[in-house]
Amino acid sequence: MKTYISLSGFDTSQIISLMVKYGIEGDDRIVLIRPENETDSRGEATVQAVRDLSRQIDSSIKVETHRVDHQNFEGMLLSLIDLIKKTEGEIIANISGGPREIVLAFAIACLSQPKRIRKTTNYSDVDRVMREIHLPKIMQSLDGKSKTVLRDILDNQPTTITEISARLNISESTISRQVGRLVDIDALKVVPDGKKKQIQTTLTGKIFLLID
Repeated sequence: MKTYISLSGFDTSQIISLMVKYGIEGDDRIVLIRPENETDSRGEATVQAVRDLSRQIDSSIKVETHRVDHQNFEGMLLSLIDLIKKTEGEIIANISGGPREIVLAFAIACLSQPKRIRKTTNYSDVDRVMREIHLPKIMQSLDGKSKTVLRDILDNQPTTITEISARLNISESTISRQVGRLVDIDALKVVPDGKKKQIQTTLTGKIFLLID
């Protein structure tokens, strides 16, 4: 089973190009990414056109819309990563078309999940050609100990080294080193709070926890 996940603009040419390039059959799935609150009826008209076309091919093809809040970059990014992680089968992701506010978030989401995406495409506005692109594997994964500390902080933030040490039953010196390394890669931020230092996860830290 294939799932096409694609940004969706005001025409169906990109989606049709995907179908032609890789084929589509019964029980395949198309997920179109659109803003949560849109006032332009052309977006919904495009989604409906894709539904109508897919029914003509095979009535069992599923066409869904994944809505994101384009004004909340962090929430939008995490929502798109969650979409990719929860999608079963072969994923073909199209990083082009649709609102420009969503393109960057979807590209980062794809970069964070290279093991789950089989192919990535981009549709050229210059020559109107769909091309397969190979995303660089630039996302590093964390070791188990770092993920344990990071997960604990996410679940209990804001928190302190002393509190993390007590919850995980690991020495404060070890926790301090782990926190320092996570701060260095921007997975955590430390906020002064009087004599204490409160530790919180960043968007980067949340993404690290979602990388396989």
